[in-house]
Amino acid sequence: RAEFEKLRAGQESEVCRGDEFRRASLRLQEIKTIYHYHQRSTREIAIHDYTNVYRKTMSDLGAFGLDSVAGKEVLDIGCGARFPFSLLAAAEGAHITALDVMYLKPHPLPVFFWKILRANGVKRAAKSAVRKALFDELYFKQLEESAGIDLTPFVSKINFVLADPQAANYPIAANKYDLIVSNAVLEHVYDVEKYFREVSRVLKKGGLSYGLVHNYYSISGGHNLEWAFPDSKPSAQVQPWDHLRGNEFPTHTYLNKLRPEEYKAAAAASLEVLLFESRDINHNAGRLEGEKFLTPEVQAELSEYPRELLLARSYCIICRKV
Repeated sequence: RAEFEKLRAGQESEVCRGDEFRRASLRLQEIKTIYHYHQRSTREIAIHDYTNVYRKTMSDLGAFGLDSVAGKEVLDIGCGARFPFSLLAAAEGAHITALDVMYLKPHPLPVFFWKILRANGVKRAAKSAVRKALFDELYFKQLEESAGIDLTPFVSKINFVLADPQAANYPIAANKYDLIVSNAVLEHVYDVEKYFREVSRVLKKGGLSYGLVHNYYSISGGHNLEWAFPDSKPSAQVQPWDHLRGNEFPTHTYLNKLRPEEYKAAAAASLEVLLFESRDINHNAGRLEGEKFLTPEVQAELSEYPRELLLARSYCIICRKV
């Protein structure tokens, strides 16, 4: 009996060591993937953020009467580590609030590292510190080049709010904002109906909500950075639609897996839906993503999903509070 217990304990110990090794290998692979993503794409991301995340968003909103954010109260939900929409809106004269689950208020690197460490933990602090040290200077230089202005003076005009976009109540007064924007946030929200109720609460009557939702069922929807740019930089290591075909390379990022009709219904429960349509990587309406990778063999394997669902990168949803 004692020998058996000893043998079992040894086997369990081996299993634990094996699990620890696998977790360490996954963390190392994640770090390498993130590093190579920023290394090869930082300049391209900055151009995209100016041209598509900001300028095309404003063009879309112009069709519904909002030609400029100058003097407007604007809330950027899930503004992101580099807060491009908030920064560009501040430069245009908006009274901008940037809300994110990460600590983002700029400080010298050692102070910033300490602040984000306390707010978001070691892993996030390490990722952010490496990104800021190695890649942010190039990113903001390109963003300024695209915008044609020095953006540095406008950082101090942003009101940074540390809060989870999934929270039931943001630390923000009701009926405050003329515009609320979110880019690639909604797919990470657990309760989308609650999210839109909160958006409705803090919008002024007649205010607009703009959201771009990354479609989980698209080739890039699993959020594996290997497929961040499917048509221009396809992966040689991860199969297309891996997240729908066995998920051999999971990203460990929560995604709610909602379909477009579910997002639209959740928005319509609290707001008037003015526009809901598919968009490509450059936020152009109706264009497809990854079509050349949807071979007859892959399509047969994914037959439970409509073709248009697999080829739509994202969905744009514009709403008004009535």
